[in-house]
Amino acid sequence: MKIVGISDVHCSYHYTTLLIDRALSIGVDLILLAGDVECIEPLETLVKSGIKIYGVAGNMDEVFIYRAMKSASVAIDGEVVDFKNITIAGVGAISLRTNLENVERRISEGGKRLDVLLSHHPLKGVNDFTYRGLHAGLKILRDFVDKHSPRIVIHGHIHEARGVSKYSGSLVINPGPLMYGFYSLIDIDDSIHAELYELA
Repeated sequence: MKIVGISDVHCSYHYTTLLIDRALSIGVDLILLAGDVECIEPLETLVKSGIKIYGVAGNMDEVFIYRAMKSASVAIDGEVVDFKNITIAGVGAISLRTNLENVERRISEGGKRLDVLLSHHPLKGVNDFTYRGLHAGLKILRDFVDKHSPRIVIHGHIHEARGVSKYSGSLVINPGPLMYGFYSLIDIDDSIHAELYELA
């Protein structure tokens, strides 16, 4: 399965359009959006592409963006969803603790292995190093990953901490901001391979 991971769109209609063209050309199955869309136009472009998309709200997304994502069946903040043979949990920046509590409950009720954690914020100490030399990730998310060991974590938020890292058995991916043309491509089957790319 081919998955495109994106984050931090910040109203970039231009790069969103280029991304969709690229995704359609290589046969992407799913787009996972880790928040900070900010504007309706790129969200509508993603939805109209025909590629399945799940996303969570970022700290820069106002309520109207979250509602638009929810109306388009994109938002999975606080939810656990199945797509083909993978299970995905969403933790957005709006009501993050409530999101985590809801996800915890749904994982317990479903009794399933978590394949992907989609979060706007990073884990503490992983892909979270800022230009000011600070680790800006959240311990509560790292504790969640320690407990549930998702195969993949996709996040954004820290623009300068683009990268692919391994933590506690999970592959942690910060695709970088789509507003600068950055995205990630993940192949997930029995094994997982992730690469970072930049749109020309």
